[in-house]
Amino acid sequence: MRGRGCKALAKASACILTCGTKLADGKLADDAAEDACETGPAKSCKVKYDGVTGPTSKINALCPACLDATARANAFANAETQLDALGGLVYCCEPSTTSTTNITTTTTSTTTTSTTCPPPTGQVLKGSLTATVGRFNYNVQLGLPGANSACSSNFPGTHACTYPELQAAAAACDLPGLKDTANMTVTSFWAIASDASTVPNLQQCLDDAVGGSNKNWEYGTAHTASRGQKVDLDNTFGTLGPLQSGLQCNFSGNSWVGCCQ
Repeated sequence: MRGRGCKALAKASACILTCGTKLADGKLADDAAEDACETGPAKSCKVKYDGVTGPTSKINALCPACLDATARANAFANAETQLDALGGLVYCCEPSTTSTTNITTTTTSTTTTSTTCPPPTGQVLKGSLTATVGRFNYNVQLGLPGANSACSSNFPGTHACTYPELQAAAAACDLPGLKDTANMTVTSFWAIASDASTVPNLQQCLDDAVGGSNKNWEYGTAHTASRGQKVDLDNTFGTLGPLQSGLQCNFSGNSWVGCCQ
């Protein structure tokens, strides 16, 4: 069901993820500051759901209208946990059940459950570049400048998605069925920090080799401590897996770079 309540849920979940990321990045002092981010005077995460306005703490009571009976029964107990863990799955894709009855000498029923995802909304993420190692090389430029340039040329007005932006894109249902510019299915992303000061450069493929550029996402060997981070994508449901760290930048396989506005 993609009614206004579900759209409000997607916006609220994106907002909650943003506040949670600020806490994780050290931009908010503590849990109380995170709560203030979600429900404070700015009302940044308040939602209007079928005439009911309230902070995100009320979403758990409102959300079941967006779910089918099975999902409703299995929903998590509180809004933040539900939105963090199930937000993309609940909002983006819904199981549908089809029953077929065949009448012969006896009556038998066959029930089939399938999952249908609507087209991506493109609210945050507009597309994806082709997969690459942690040493980005797009538009004949290395690192983030090359990725930003390629995003801008393929999807005007966009830049390489940061990890928090990918989380917001998942909450906004931008990721189910995502393909890159070569029409390949996207199954993971490099996790680019939103603020380099909050994530160690040595987890952002810093080119710290002798004579290297000393810039992130440009490291091409494996003889220093420089590593990268990535996150897997369930392409069917549009949900992100846990953040993975300590990956050798040029030897841990390819991942994609999303393009966000």
